[in-house]
Amino acid sequence: MNRGVFVPMVLVLVFLNLFAKAQFKAGDYEVIAEDAAWCWFSDPRGVYHKGLNERIYYAYINSKGDVAISSRDLGSKEVKTFVLHKELQVDDHNVPSILFLPDGRLLTFYTEHNGRFFMRKSKNPEDITEWESERVIPFGGKRITYSHPVMLKEEGNRIYMFWRGSDWRPSFSFSDDLGDSWSPTEALIESKGTKNRPYLKVHSNGKDRIDFIFTDGHPAVEPTNSVYHFYYNEGIFYQTNGEQISARDGPAIQHEHVRKVYDGGKSTIRAWISDVALGKNGKPVIVYTRFPRDTDHRYHYARWNGERWLDEEICKGGGSMPVVKPGEKVREPHYSGGIALDHHDPSNVYLSRKVDRFFEVAHWKKKGKRWISTKITSGSGTDNIRPYVVFGFAGDPIVLWMTGTYNHYTQFDTDLRINQTISTRLDRAYN
Repeated sequence: MNRGVFVPMVLVLVFLNLFAKAQFKAGDYEVIAEDAAWCWFSDPRGVYHKGLNERIYYAYINSKGDVAISSRDLGSKEVKTFVLHKELQVDDHNVPSILFLPDGRLLTFYTEHNGRFFMRKSKNPEDITEWESERVIPFGGKRITYSHPVMLKEEGNRIYMFWRGSDWRPSFSFSDDLGDSWSPTEALIESKGTKNRPYLKVHSNGKDRIDFIFTDGHPAVEPTNSVYHFYYNEGIFYQTNGEQISARDGPAIQHEHVRKVYDGGKSTIRAWISDVALGKNGKPVIVYTRFPRDTDHRYHYARWNGERWLDEEICKGGGSMPVVKPGEKVREPHYSGGIALDHHDPSNVYLSRKVDRFFEVAHWKKKGKRWISTKITSGSGTDNIRPYVVFGFAGDPIVLWMTGTYNHYTQFDTDLRINQTISTRLDRAYN
């Protein structure tokens, strides 16, 4: 090879290698919402939609208690924001969920923390600047928390809504007129008592199936908190293996009637759920956290192979994520940095774990029997927590996360960032 050609080629290879290994701090990524926070139990809180426009839509709470939604155009990067409810509560439990109607209009749902249930409908397709009046939906009481809307195309675009009821039981209702009216409230899962709070996560293929994962209760209350899975199809609830549990119009499902993904009673280690999705083979995938100790959080990945759950630890997540002020005790020892699935391809996992002083976000890719990890943030001077993969996007995952200081679900100083760097060249080097 000619020496004059060889030297430039070497320099190019060295440059590309250094570029590929570029490390990005939180500040290298674009902020898409200032003063914004969310919890991980109301979904979808970030949605992709392509109609006349190609945008992402995402919802959050700010430190004044405003309930807000924003849109970001994927081409121009223009961001628009609308406050759905001013000064509702300073509480990240109240983050809205988002559902697109067939004509492109949006429905948003949000609650108070143990309070009322709200709904708003946009006046125009793909537009968050004008909304119909806020409605309070009387879903059986005034101590409701969380919202999980699902639309099933093969049931005539019936909308199912799931939430935590006033009696702590995960409950549901459905609408056959795009949210104008709702069926009577029904309990989905039975609660073991007034101090027991089963936690629920929901995923749907948008056609005919809804998957659920849930727990015995809160890990602070349940020392052997387990993880359960079942799914819904055509009016029937099923075990993971397809065995029938009960009809939709039957009584609330008992814990003992659902098989466990993870048995905290056998291991004596409590757990908490994070996300559920369907793999490309149509089988469920779950991520959750185990707590050998309150200061030792372990991220787990469980997938159904058609016969049993294959469960493995991904990595250690560190201890609890909230920043504890001097003289205060840890109020939420089971709040991890956060872990989420790419629902389009759940072999992609995004998680936040403590690295040195701060929590950093990373991408973990399941490749056969091994994991390949790529840092998204590194060497940051602040925490990067609660990553979320925008729902409905089939391209390279669009990941949002909180960055800043999080003390409690009622006290936070955080922004939302997106996995697009301020420099387009650096963005392409990462991707």
